[in-house]
Amino acid sequence: MKLQHRAWLLVLMIVGLAAVGAMFGARYIVSDSFRQLEIEQVEREGERARRLLAQQLGALQATVQDYAWWADTAAFAAGENPSFPADNFAADSLASLRVSDVLLSSAKGEVITALSRGDASMDPLPPQRVAAFAPLLDQLKAAADPRATLTTYLSIDRQLWLVAGAAIHDSGREDASTAGFLLMARHFDQAELAGFSDVLMMPVGLSFDDPGHAGVHAHPVFLDHGDDQVHAVITDHAGRPVAELLLTPDRRLAEAASSLAWTGMGLALLAGLLALMVLVPMLDRLLLRRLQDLHGDVKTLSEKGPLVAGPIAVRGQDEIGQLAESINALVERVRQDHESQREAFARQEVLQAQLAQSQKTEALGRLTGGIAHDFNNSLAAITGWVRLAAEDLDDGHPSQEALQQAQKAMRYADGLMRQLLAFGRQAPPKLRRLHWTSLIEETRQLVASGLTRNCELVVDYGVDDDEVDADPTQLQQVMVNLLINAADAMQGKGRIAIRLQAVTQPSASGIRLPDEFLVLPAGNYLVLSIEDEGPGIPVELRQRLFEPFYTTKPKGKGTGLGLSVAQGIVARHHGTIGVLSEPGQGACFMVGLPVSRRDSAIPAITSPGGLAGEGRRVLFVDDDQLVRHAWSALLERKGWQVTRARDGEEAWAQFSQTGKQWDVVLTDQSMPRLDGVGLATRIREAGAKTPIVLMSGHVNEVPADALQGLFASVMHKPVEAAELERVLRSVVAPVSPQDTVS
Repeated sequence: MKLQHRAWLLVLMIVGLAAVGAMFGARYIVSDSFRQLEIEQVEREGERARRLLAQQLGALQATVQDYAWWADTAAFAAGENPSFPADNFAADSLASLRVSDVLLSSAKGEVITALSRGDASMDPLPPQRVAAFAPLLDQLKAAADPRATLTTYLSIDRQLWLVAGAAIHDSGREDASTAGFLLMARHFDQAELAGFSDVLMMPVGLSFDDPGHAGVHAHPVFLDHGDDQVHAVITDHAGRPVAELLLTPDRRLAEAASSLAWTGMGLALLAGLLALMVLVPMLDRLLLRRLQDLHGDVKTLSEKGPLVAGPIAVRGQDEIGQLAESINALVERVRQDHESQREAFARQEVLQAQLAQSQKTEALGRLTGGIAHDFNNSLAAITGWVRLAAEDLDDGHPSQEALQQAQKAMRYADGLMRQLLAFGRQAPPKLRRLHWTSLIEETRQLVASGLTRNCELVVDYGVDDDEVDADPTQLQQVMVNLLINAADAMQGKGRIAIRLQAVTQPSASGIRLPDEFLVLPAGNYLVLSIEDEGPGIPVELRQRLFEPFYTTKPKGKGTGLGLSVAQGIVARHHGTIGVLSEPGQGACFMVGLPVSRRDSAIPAITSPGGLAGEGRRVLFVDDDQLVRHAWSALLERKGWQVTRARDGEEAWAQFSQTGKQWDVVLTDQSMPRLDGVGLATRIREAGAKTPIVLMSGHVNEVPADALQGLFASVMHKPVEAAELERVLRSVVAPVSPQDTVS
């Protein structure tokens, strides 16, 4: 063989070996790099899935702590308040909280309540789940800490359960001890798994087989058919494996890497064929260096992470450039997903804060409903005795003024209780015809005592006819709230202008009104303006002023309920409220109410003269001794013959057994053994035509059909003595001379 041929053969062998080496080298480098990138990616996906599941477990733990550190839960665990489970563990409420099972035990670990949420009701918890939850109760009990908590995962019958527990104690008491223990569980069923898959944006499954990877929380599994998986191990509170999340991540990156590897091999083979034509340097320049640069960018991306590293440089428009663009698009998608998760988490935080505020509001409504009966009974008794004392003294007696002020204070207390009930139950206002200017003067004197600090109040009454139909307590609350807000806007120093004007809609009489007044029907209105000299309200905040729980005041200075409650009160008065404000020129809140209708729908209350009873017989039923004695004495002084009864059963016994012909029955609603509706029902079923008057602080709890069909009149405690006399006179037939009892 000639030397030339040997040289050619040697060159061919060297070029062939170089080409083959370049092909397999490129395949190895690209495949290994992308495989490592894929492994790191799937491990991150596994950890992300574990963290997301842990967040759901944390949300369940927060719900458990809310219930466990509640005074009502502690009372139930101590053997009080037996209606607590039915009131607080309804199927719909637990469904909104995504709670499947509830287990509550005493401080000794004895199970008190064990419930499982069904489709529409709560069912007893199956024994096998009670047995599975029992060791967790023992661990909480062993902690001996009133604030002990526990979160874990359980596998029951090859199903995953998220379980959270906490020791029960009254958080309002510093020395509160453990009253019991509360466990809540969420069944991670197929519906939960489907939602979990939507959040992760990849198919997710569950495996309860032994993972066989001690100490490894997330690892890839490469399957023969190419659908690689990520196994994320779920461990309980003791670190023991419970189940595995089987994630199937996107395979586009691996496919792109494989395509790139084959492209590199083909280019390497072409380089070998063109090496004799001096294309090896060009191949090195056009391909291998670009691959190395791409590999370096991908490695940097892998080391720094997609959130920190910059974009990969796109060099050329061929497959390598397209691969770089694909990687950049994938990184951008990861960043968008991260931002979406961050925003979702922020929205979740806002919703949780709103939920906490709504729970506070609900608790306030329940509190007012719970104390209304006793509070109104006390007010009714005090009102009766004060009225008796006032009648016993001469008109010129020095104590008459004090007694009149006491009666005014009791009426104001009654109005406050009605407002609390209206806030908790959305009860309608108790309308009466009043002079708005007089109420403004009372409010001005009230807030001038310090509520508006050092602000100057300037009042301008531009109307002669100032009568409106309103609840004075609720309307006063609106004005007090607006005046305090105006003072806060000026840091307690400045001038607050109060104006009362008459307008006619829709012309508005040339007065500039907020846009909210456009919805008012045509008619005559009185408009109250409260204007401050503060910094004004930014345009972007005006649309949210009346949103519940929204406030611009610093933390701890406002609840976000003042303006929303004021808007609700004005709306129930058939009016509207709005604001005019320019930045730097203060704010002017305007309240518009219809002028008084002046009809019989809102009568004025007058005190009748003479003896109202004229010897008529009344059966007075109330479970409060103070109320019975006070109002019985007052009625007897007015000429009524009063027979007292402690509850509905005693009243029914007197009504049915004594044979007396009662002229009227005056009864309370909430009483032991038999309430007012039950007593009225028995009287009507017996065929008696005796008029029945209901006088109660829980009128809103009586069904409307019962009020219309059973009672001749309904009164809300506490009542004015003159109003009670007027009502009793109206329901009792006039006394004939032969019926008069001396």
